[in-house]
Amino acid sequence: MIATLAVGCSTSAPTGSPVSSDAESSAGPSSSAQTSSSPAAPVGDERGEILERSPLTVDPDGRLAGENVTRVVYRSTAGYAPDDPTGSFGTRVSGYVAVPSGTPPSGGWPIVAFGHGTTGTASNCGPSGYADLLGETSTVAALLADGYVVAASDYQGLGESDVPHPYLNSRTIAYNMIDMVRAAREMVPQAGTRWAAIGSSQGGQAAWASAEHAADYGTGLDFVGAAALAPAADVAPIADGADAQPYVAPRFTQIQMAFIPLIVDGLRAVYPDFPVSDYMRGALAAGASDLTSCGPGSSFRKFSAITKVQPGDATIASAGALRRLHDMLLVDSLPQRRSAGPLFVGYGDADQIITPAWTAAAVRRACAMGDTLSVSVAQGKGHTNTGLTPSAISWIGDRFAGEPAPSTCSR
Repeated sequence: MIATLAVGCSTSAPTGSPVSSDAESSAGPSSSAQTSSSPAAPVGDERGEILERSPLTVDPDGRLAGENVTRVVYRSTAGYAPDDPTGSFGTRVSGYVAVPSGTPPSGGWPIVAFGHGTTGTASNCGPSGYADLLGETSTVAALLADGYVVAASDYQGLGESDVPHPYLNSRTIAYNMIDMVRAAREMVPQAGTRWAAIGSSQGGQAAWASAEHAADYGTGLDFVGAAALAPAADVAPIADGADAQPYVAPRFTQIQMAFIPLIVDGLRAVYPDFPVSDYMRGALAAGASDLTSCGPGSSFRKFSAITKVQPGDATIASAGALRRLHDMLLVDSLPQRRSAGPLFVGYGDADQIITPAWTAAAVRRACAMGDTLSVSVAQGKGHTNTGLTPSAISWIGDRFAGEPAPSTCSR
């Protein structure tokens, strides 16, 4: 997740066709238009099939100047159906592929699926639509420098607007990440089958979730491991307390309230009749579209919207409403199954968005499932300043080199 909504989305102009900053969000239509007539989920070679491609001019004055970057639209799978969190249907998803210079190694270029952090939930929040990739250029440049093809999904609904973005739906972004690897292999014949995943915040959730689905949905690819930094692995604890007697509504910090519209949008994608008014009202509801969209001027709009929010705007008045929120978030929590390869999990012990206790609990559950998992805790660091990206990239390099993965899990 972004550290502050004031800087969550780029203020630069999109590199492609501009997308309206008034894109649908919490105040607009839900996914109720999705019906049983939704496209069937792709199978076999249909997964990751490229539908559109175009050159992408990225970071013209920075570290990615002159690099080979292409925006693509590809086929993928939504990991839900309306009112059915176990369903699926076919989608169009955008993203970009960056190719290192030089000669590929024997076996082809290794691929790293890169998951971006929270940008928003509107269709103008896909990093592939911006010259600065919404702040992700430095990590992409580091991965290219190490000789990886970078396969970066925008995630469903961000960049393509035919269906909404199901924020924090772990199955969907796992499928999007894996199919982005397939799209990269279609676009780059010199790419091999070996791949890893890396991401921070929402991207950390995406990397971790893709590790869990690499064995089944990722058939035909050779998964070596995933690095998840400050991962949004399990946010259900934000809605703890429904069984307390007497019931006391949870108190959210100002920054947590800023994420309520994104969480609501994500849940409405899966549950079209989700009762928005139970979770936000007043200035929070009025400013929801500003807090969930990107584009020129979005930083100012976000800052302005959050400064108007009052404490009662996100009060959950009943235990039933709190329990509903908790249970829906729990459906997408990680871990859900043993990962198909080793994990690196890094986070700051002063994270005020995804609290260290939430991440530590997710790590304990993953260890209990039998994962090979290495943990690095950055002392005194928060959500976006862990400084652990170089360590995570180095860890990925060791996995591609065939080095045994270390584990901090007690056996």
